[in-house]
Amino acid sequence: MAHSNTSLTPLHAPMGGQIGYRTYGAEGEWLVLIHGWCGSAEQWDIIGPELARDHRVLAVSHAGFGGMAPPPPEAQTVFAMGAAVAHLLDCLDISDAILIGHSMGGPIMTEVAIAVPSRIKALIGLDTLTDRDYYGRLPDDEIRRRHEDFELDYAGRMRAMVDIIVHPSTDEALRQSITDGMIAAAPSDFALDIKDDLFAWNAEDRWPLVTRPALMLNSPWVARLAHPEPMPCFAEIEVVTFESGHFPMVEAPAMIVEKIRSCIANWVYQGSGH
Repeated sequence: MAHSNTSLTPLHAPMGGQIGYRTYGAEGEWLVLIHGWCGSAEQWDIIGPELARDHRVLAVSHAGFGGMAPPPPEAQTVFAMGAAVAHLLDCLDISDAILIGHSMGGPIMTEVAIAVPSRIKALIGLDTLTDRDYYGRLPDDEIRRRHEDFELDYAGRMRAMVDIIVHPSTDEALRQSITDGMIAAAPSDFALDIKDDLFAWNAEDRWPLVTRPALMLNSPWVARLAHPEPMPCFAEIEVVTFESGHFPMVEAPAMIVEKIRSCIANWVYQGSGH
């Protein structure tokens, strides 16, 4: 999972740096694939073409990730990344989009939906948002502690994190590929500053501002690690489960393509997202 911007189209982000994007497919409504922390558009390379059999697909690399020019320090935020994706939707004149946000991409898609609700049909969270340990506001001293702990051995901590959140059936080669890709996605100091902002972002403040229908597609294996206290803002949100680890787009791509298609067919087009 090496990272390169050679096949991405760059666009200047409104708060600095560049967002990169690629598209798949020629017909159907748009699916917008939004990667998480230390990811890139390349994480969708396997499933993007499959989803494009019946949709148009837009995959992005956020500013500072996947070879994209980084933003200035004041724009190294979830809010700025959401503003960049919203700007991209405006520039491409995309409407009725279904946002699919993986991990940190959940908060980012939240900001997109707040910024340009008229362009959004529905939101699908992919293993994201419901754990307050990541998506509820953490105390400053806890954010600092997590930053310093990860900084002590960045590569080692990254691998340890991956081992905890991939599925037990995921083989060694793929575990290492995921780890290597995340390390290569961005410089460690930039990545950790972004992670600090993620931990300061508060779903309980931001999610109630989302006005479009939403669904969570989450892994029970990863959910075993979640904070036991749920966030009230997600009490009415349906959670559909899938059997894989945190990176289903590479751990179990055929399965997650069918899950996403099923959610879109049964929920977005026929249910609450209609």
